[in-house]
Amino acid sequence: MRSVLFGLAGLAAISLWPAVSAADTPDDAAAEAATPSAPAATPGQPTPANAGPQIYDPWEHANRGIYKFNDGLDRAVLRPAALGYKRALPRPVRTGVRNVLNNIDEPNTLMNDLLQGRVVLGGQSAVRFVINSTIGIAGIFDVARPLGIPRHDADFGQTLGRWGVPTGPYLFIPVFGPTDLRDGAGRIVDGYASILSLHDLHVTTPYRIGITVIDGVDTRLALDSEIEQIKHTATDPYATERSAFLQYRRSRVVDSSKAVDQLPSFDAPPPATAPPKANHKSGLN
Repeated sequence: MRSVLFGLAGLAAISLWPAVSAADTPDDAAAEAATPSAPAATPGQPTPANAGPQIYDPWEHANRGIYKFNDGLDRAVLRPAALGYKRALPRPVRTGVRNVLNNIDEPNTLMNDLLQGRVVLGGQSAVRFVINSTIGIAGIFDVARPLGIPRHDADFGQTLGRWGVPTGPYLFIPVFGPTDLRDGAGRIVDGYASILSLHDLHVTTPYRIGITVIDGVDTRLALDSEIEQIKHTATDPYATERSAFLQYRRSRVVDSSKAVDQLPSFDAPPPATAPPKANHKSGLN
């Protein structure tokens, strides 16, 4: 269901893109040129570290309408469900649930690590999945963390950004919240690449929907303080949430780009070694 919703959103965005006039939808090069401190990224090259998040929101009017709908849905359903989830399950149980969800996502993290050239982190993801799936009892316990192998995130939207794919228009998706065209497409790929999509596992659709719902409720609970603070203190909650999302995603892309930049160049010649110094000491006194 998650993949279908994001697929429909992506198709709708792509179909609407040509309908927006050039004056209202500047391309990424023009948008970055308007910001001197944000040089344009070259496709296939890492995003510059000093490239600030671009506010490209040509469908702001529609996005704000969806934001209001989501806000009403959140107040009526999502937040009460998250708080009820908190009251119903003690923290150790909720931690175990989150560990299982993270473990399910570990193979997808491994895939994106490798696509981004983060070989060492990919190895850590593979080791984490093996250890937590076995010793950790299907991921209920994060045994790998105490062993010095912490968890990290990697997704296909981040992979696309690392290789220079522009973000595209900012989007606010019903129920799912903020994203952009690049990350929306990335979520579709991540959905199909999930280990739950493997045919041999025979994971039924109701089970996948259940996992998605639990994941959403647990994530909403984890972000409760931040979301409520924005709603009650921000002059324009929509703009504040949009800015926070863009900055967060930019930091993820820059992080993956730095990791690739630090890979050794296997084509470079070996460094020249200095000749050994002659020993001028004499054995005669």
